Amino acid sequence: MTKSIIFKSMKSLILDSALGTELENRGEYLPSFKTSIWSAYSLIYNPEVIKQIHIDNIDAGADVITTSNYQATPELLKREPTAPSYDDLAKRSLELCQEAIIKTGTKTKIAGCYPPIHVTFRPDLSSKEKTLRKFYETLGSIYQNNVDIIICETMSSIYEGTTAASTAKNYSDIVWLSWTTRGNKLNRLPSTELLDLAISEGLKLDIDCQLVNCVHADTASLALDKLAKKKVLAYTPIHQYINPRLDSG
Repeated sequence: MTKSIIFKSMKSLILDSALGTELENRGEYLPSFKTSIWSAYSLIYNPEVIKQIHIDNIDAGADVITTSNYQATPELLKREPTAPSYDDLAKRSLELCQEAIIKTGTKTKIAGCYPPIHVTFRPDLSSKEKTLRKFYETLGSIYQNNVDIIICETMSSIYEGTTAASTAKNYSDIVWLSWTTRGNKLNRLPSTELLDLAISEGLKLDIDCQLVNCVHADTASLALDKLAKKKVLAYTPIHQYINPRLDSG
């Protein structure tokens, strides 16, 4: 099981493993995230395997597990006409985390997922602000008082990342904002915006930390090194969690 580690104030926190990787390792059906509902397929049709992944992560030492509704968005669920609504799936993904914590008898933290509303790494497909905020507000109302953290994952543009994080602040005392720099240009988001500009905009929101995810390890290290040299780390902790394969997360 691939583990991901973040560091804050000399204390290590262990995040859960990449969900897609674990589903694939267990022989679950995992179609391409570019053309399907990807990991949400298991959330709909075999939620027990996701609960078991949460349990295994907790048993492996994870301090934080993340709700599994990353691909369960109103835009992507159009690909699966018989799928439940995104809010019902968000509720189910939260229940699976809660059930795993009860099963293990631990005090593991839950991070509620705020995903991109459309295809990962395609910020050009994102929705207008009113639609985007409604999506995040609906998730926030489900997570409020039920999760320890809201994590805005794999944000590919400053617009979507700051919209997600600013909305999350209304529903959780702790908000993490994670950018991705996947692409051919180092230290740029898929939107082509500079990562350090994205971090600067994140700093204005007074959130708890910013992260980098869904990138190769060497790319993440270079990005973090650049941020450290700009003294961004002195103001907000910057962490990273890395997927072993870019098609898994």
